[in-house]
Amino acid sequence: MVAAAAGPMPFAAPVTAGAATTSSLAGAGEVTVALVLVLLVIFACAWCVKRLRGLARPQGRVLAIVDDMSVGEKERVLLLACGAERLLVGVAPGAVRLLHVVPPTAFANMADDFATAPVVPVPTPPGSHEFRSILRRSLGLSR
Repeated sequence: MVAAAAGPMPFAAPVTAGAATTSSLAGAGEVTVALVLVLLVIFACAWCVKRLRGLARPQGRVLAIVDDMSVGEKERVLLLACGAERLLVGVAPGAVRLLHVVPPTAFANMADDFATAPVVPVPTPPGSHEFRSILRRSLGLSR
C-alpha cells in the first residue's frame, strides 16, 4: 500500500535491443555453412539407405540378372537366372516378353567358345576411304 500512496508508477519501458551488428559477409558465411551441413546430412542418409537396401533381401535369392544388353534407346534384353533355368527376356517401355528359355548346359563351355572363336574383321562401308582422304586433305595432312 505504500506504493499506492506515492502515486501511480509508470510502467517501465522495455529495453530495446540494439540492431545486430553482423556484416553481410558473416551472414552469408553462416548460411553457406548451414547449407553444406544440410547437404552432408542428405548425402549421408542416401549412402545409408543404399548400404542398407541389400540387407532387406534374403541372402538365398532365387531370381538374379545374369547379363543385360541394350538393343535400342529404351529396349533391353535380359538374361535372368531363375533357379537352374535361364530366361531370355525382352524389356521395353510398358512391355516385358519372354523370348527364350535357355537350357542350363548352354553356358557350360562358354569360356572355351570365346577363346576359340575366330575374330571376324568388320567390313568398312563403301565410300569411307574417300571420306577419310577428303578429311585428311582438308586438315592439311599429307596422307
